[in-house]
Amino acid sequence: MHRKRLLFISGLVMIASAAGVVIAIISLRHHTHPNPVSTNIMKNVVTKTLAKPSTTPLSTSSYASTAAANEPSYISLPTIGTAGYIQKVGIDQYGQMAAPTNVHLAGWYVNSLLPGQAGLSVIDGHVDGYAHNQGIFGRLNNLNIGDIFTITFGNQTHKSFSVKNIRLVDAIDVPSILFAHNPTITSQLTLITCGGTYDKISHTYDKRTIVTSSLML
Repeated sequence: MHRKRLLFISGLVMIASAAGVVIAIISLRHHTHPNPVSTNIMKNVVTKTLAKPSTTPLSTSSYASTAAANEPSYISLPTIGTAGYIQKVGIDQYGQMAAPTNVHLAGWYVNSLLPGQAGLSVIDGHVDGYAHNQGIFGRLNNLNIGDIFTITFGNQTHKSFSVKNIRLVDAIDVPSILFAHNPTITSQLTLITCGGTYDKISHTYDKRTIVTSSLML
């Protein structure tokens, strides 16, 4: 039987599988957006975090986006050769932000704003999978300030974002950083994945890569 365990570290919850899946899950009790989107009126929102997310590669023939016209459906980060579909993720069975169900998917947290709106939007993604498959954000730490990436929406419109900051932070410091809106950035999109050193005993990384970006007008 596949087992998982929860590690609680000052408000940060990490779900780690015995097979080595590493997912960053952030405690949201004090960090949700003040005007969250109700998942009751949204379709196809992931509300269960899997200890062993799928590692099956995805393509236009094998994956159908469920994004509404105004919702993010695809992310492309050309400077690091990364692109993939975006799921909608809400709060999972542990009361935390859910993780995407496939390591090749990113997850837009529906209790943040839509990418490009004035305020803060958050997208998470796996750095790797249980079989050491590279995740969608496996090369996120290779981004540079000034790099441009694109979000495609359900209606096939696009919005571009410019990287403003890349930080490798201790896991314990994630909540205060991930949900902080830089007052100098009108429309902020923050990306997050695991980073740092992998602990084979706890099956977790000790740090997180957090990328802050700004909508390009």
